[in-house]
Order: sequence, then structure tokens, then C-alpha cells
Amino acid sequence: MTDPLLRWPETVDADLMNPDATVAGARQAGQVVTVADPVRLHGGADDFAVLRLLGAAMRTGVRIDWTLASAVPHGLDDIVHLPPPVRAEGRSAERIQVQWRERHRVGLCCYRRGPDFVVLRDLRRPEASFRATLDGPHATRFRALTEATRVDELTGDELVLLTDLRDNGLAVIDDVRFLLWPYRVETFPIPFTIF
Repeated sequence: MTDPLLRWPETVDADLMNPDATVAGARQAGQVVTVADPVRLHGGADDFAVLRLLGAAMRTGVRIDWTLASAVPHGLDDIVHLPPPVRAEGRSAERIQVQWRERHRVGLCCYRRGPDFVVLRDLRRPEASFRATLDGPHATRFRALTEATRVDELTGDELVLLTDLRDNGLAVIDDVRFLLWPYRVETFPIPFTIF
């Protein structure tokens, strides 16, 4: 008879079209999310789906099993706060995997929400760490950004805030989509006092 506590968790295949639902289902079932195909980050539109999945996994504490099969277009600074690859294919991807694992920490780039405020924290680049509290209309606009994924879903004031976040290295935008780098802390493996 085997002890059920010693079993490996079940896995679920990632649905890159719906990363939040994939991660939510895996969290509820105690599963590991697996990305079947090796990931090639090339700076294009397909990267948004993978990066959203990694952010959702980091936010909820769900383990994600994925393979990196390319170099990272703009270096690790923007994405080092996301879960590093479990495997790598090719020498350049292997070097990046090692660096990513060495630099990755929980809470490097995240935010907390309160009733009328949002606290942002970015420690990905130690020489340029950033902490800020948004309150009033800025907090409301930030919440709207966390619920959208496309630029055309935003109001003028929300777009101004998104541009400010991008200019401070906290968001990435293409012609259609955007992605906020900070993830919301939903599980607290880090003390709340460090914010």
C-alpha cells in the first residue's frame, strides 16, 4: 500500500489561449501545468500567451513544467520574476536557464491590492528597484488594467497609466495586446511587511 501523500501530482496540459482558467483549474485540483511544446521566445505576439501563463502560475503558486528552446530577445531582466524553465534545449537556452534559476525569487515584481490602493514592487534590477503606492483614481485604473488584455479595451486615462508603466519597465505593449509584468500576490510565501 502506498501513502497518498507521497504521490507525484497529476499534470494538466496548458491551454495558452486561456492561461488563467488553466492555472485556476490546476490550483484547485493540485496539478502541475505542463507546456507540451518547447517555448521559443522571439519577441512576437505568441510570447504574450506564454508570459501570461507564467505570470498566472507565479501569482497562484502553481508549478509549471516547461522547456525553453531559444534565447530571450531582450535579456532576463524583464522576465526573471516568472517561473524559470524546467528544461532547456540548446546551449544558449541552457545558459539562460541557469541564469534564470540563479536570479529568480518569489516577489521580485508583484503588487498587492487593498480596498483603495495598490502597492507595486519591482526588485528585478537591484540597481533600479522600484516601490510605489497608487491610490484613488490611479488604483482604479490599475485594477482595470489587470482585467484587460487588449489595448482597445482601455479608456484614455487607463492608456496613459499603461504607457507610464511601460516607460518604467512594468509593462510591455504591442499594437494590439499588453502585459503587466507585476503579478498579484495571492499566496504569501513572503512576509507582507516587505512591501
